Amino acid sequence: MLKSLRKCLQELEQTDRLIRVKKKVEPKYELSAVAKVLHSKFKKAVLFENVKGSKIPLITYFFPDRRSVADSLNINSQNIANEWNKRENQYILPIRVDSAPIKEVIINKDVDLNVLPLITHSIGDAGRYITGGIVIAKHPTEDHINASWNRLQYVDKNKLRVRMMPPQHLGRYHEAAEKLDRPLPAVIVIGAPPAVMFSAASKISFERNELEFAGALGNAHLEVIKAETVDVDIPANAEIVIEGEVLPHVREEEGPFGEFTDSYVPIMRNHVFHVKAITHRKNPIYHDIYAGGQEDLYLLGLPIEAEIYKHVKAFAPQITGISTTSFVFNCVISIKKENEEQPKNVILSALASYAWTKMCIVVDDDVNIYDPGDVLWAIQTRCRPDRDIIIVPGVSAYTREDVKELHIGKVGIDATVPLHMKEVMRRRKIPGEEQVNSEDYLK
Repeated sequence: MLKSLRKCLQELEQTDRLIRVKKKVEPKYELSAVAKVLHSKFKKAVLFENVKGSKIPLITYFFPDRRSVADSLNINSQNIANEWNKRENQYILPIRVDSAPIKEVIINKDVDLNVLPLITHSIGDAGRYITGGIVIAKHPTEDHINASWNRLQYVDKNKLRVRMMPPQHLGRYHEAAEKLDRPLPAVIVIGAPPAVMFSAASKISFERNELEFAGALGNAHLEVIKAETVDVDIPANAEIVIEGEVLPHVREEEGPFGEFTDSYVPIMRNHVFHVKAITHRKNPIYHDIYAGGQEDLYLLGLPIEAEIYKHVKAFAPQITGISTTSFVFNCVISIKKENEEQPKNVILSALASYAWTKMCIVVDDDVNIYDPGDVLWAIQTRCRPDRDIIIVPGVSAYTREDVKELHIGKVGIDATVPLHMKEVMRRRKIPGEEQVNSEDYLK
């Protein structure tokens, strides 16, 4: 069985990577502000036990570091992209069960979303949003199941507005249902097993089942159970599920919303989700994601890392790691360089392998690709700008309509040491540095 959200929370607390906030907080602005400050200072997940207006505790920054991502999938944190690609080739089908924690409480009359601690994150947001919800649906005519992250704006006690457009898979599902003049049955899963979270963020093909892929990523079967009011399977060990349908031929104004680029998505006419039921565990935990926070960047970035790694590794086995840690429009790749042409070949391959990738930096394997400071050091000490910077003009990257003009062109930086200078540029080391336990010297 895959790890659940609460199992991972237990592991975070046992390893001192979880902060509990007992003080009552306002769901409008205050919670997001406190969470951002605490995570920035302590690099830990933050659990709010007392959110005004709701009896349900809230977890945010659930993935506070790469180790937490790796632990949730039982993967080595230094080799996530490589292991991801190995697991991508296996098929581990979901197992249907007859009873499950997600059905411990069933609300199918007088359904009211206000039982949930819905958050307003930023000044300028249109209102309260569900940001930690994974929408799961079946294709109306084909044997496909999709899971994807979609922002959902609260409108009324049983009504949400949801962003979902083709070519996104869920948008294609709804398009097919709409052609039949039918609603699209769907569920919104909050607090899913982490493997489902990363499967929903993945870049797999339209035909592949994301619930099956979650099993592949987690290297274990996903337990599922049929929803109460719609014909959709849900993760048995999720925390909260909202059941309903996306209405056909209905669009309403949604937004603005502060998204992961730290700017606002403008008002757009988006789809409407009608809520039919809510099921949840006893004493559920609500999952909220601050768009563009470190947790969000891991969910966005890990699938991108895996995609680029697979593409580049196929012809450049010398690469030893990849990171999108600083931001998802950039990737840093480390290599064991064997000739002077390799870094530029890696750069061009990486820039071509994923549309959003706007910048690629290649470094030697003695650079910590997860530390932006170390990467910047390599650029400043090992890159010769007139020779080692590649500009690819006229190529589009991030294509959001209102900002796409700023995302034309790509750049690559070779920050590797010339082979004939390896000895003179070797990094200094302090014997015993890696074995030092700082706490032994602070008692």
